[in-house]
Amino acid sequence: MAISYQQMTCPDGATLNYVDVGSGRPLIYLQGFGETIANAYGALEAWSGQFRSLCFDFRGWGDSTPTDNVGVYQTARDLRLFLERFDLQDVTLVGYSMGGSVAFAYLSEFGCDRIGQLVLADTSPKLINEGEYKVGLWQGRYTFKDLEQDLQLIHDHLNLFHMSFYVRSTLPSLPEETLCYPERGDYDAWFAIACEITGLRPALIRRVFNADESPERVRIETRYWREMLEQDKRDVLPNIAVPTLCVYAEPGSFYSPRTAQFCASQIPNAKVEIVPNATHVFPKERFSQYVEIIRNFALRDGQIDN
Repeated sequence: MAISYQQMTCPDGATLNYVDVGSGRPLIYLQGFGETIANAYGALEAWSGQFRSLCFDFRGWGDSTPTDNVGVYQTARDLRLFLERFDLQDVTLVGYSMGGSVAFAYLSEFGCDRIGQLVLADTSPKLINEGEYKVGLWQGRYTFKDLEQDLQLIHDHLNLFHMSFYVRSTLPSLPEETLCYPERGDYDAWFAIACEITGLRPALIRRVFNADESPERVRIETRYWREMLEQDKRDVLPNIAVPTLCVYAEPGSFYSPRTAQFCASQIPNAKVEIVPNATHVFPKERFSQYVEIIRNFALRDGQIDN
């Protein structure tokens, strides 16, 4: 089915591309890094029988305007505008991956206003691991040094960054494992792994990872990656006053169930749902289960079984 897009104009003149399908209590989906409405539309349609399902392209992605202030925090303000413009109340807010970072930014600035239930899907309030905190990105391994190297890779070779991002998100790993990934700049090694795990022909892999590498595209992705990785919203967790579901993959790839347990231990009214035999891309690889978990949580009005 073709996606019926609509557009909303912001006070600063920016245009946000969005979809609004179904009826009932509103459910807003915040997608991950590099994703657009198209990545989420299957789930939105599946939920539309019980919910008014909405999603918007973040600035600089899809058909939304790439303004100078793109990033996680501006997206949180756009979410606020979206809620106010359509007078949405008692919203089930679903934040997957970077969408979770947007949700944390929203909660930090606006609290739980207009939010009735919260779903955190394979995300973390702090991605950088340091000191005793070891439940951030890459199963507790990602550091400030990794951030510096990734920002340089985005600048030098954006498509290689995309390829390594995909490989790391797809391959399962455990916190205690010693991972042997190639050096960041080793295109041939990452390319070989991408071919192996997808089973696609090399020519097709080259087409898949052959996106726009213009200075503007690099600027946009740098802003999002930096803001997401530098965010620390652990102080928000105890103040989340709505029923919350933490959905995480096991064994995982970007995160582990330990991240889910940490979040749930800090949020007053939270529970954990683990998707077994899955990685960070479980919204795709375990699509039906993912959709059903969120549907069931929202249909229970977010009631937590203690």
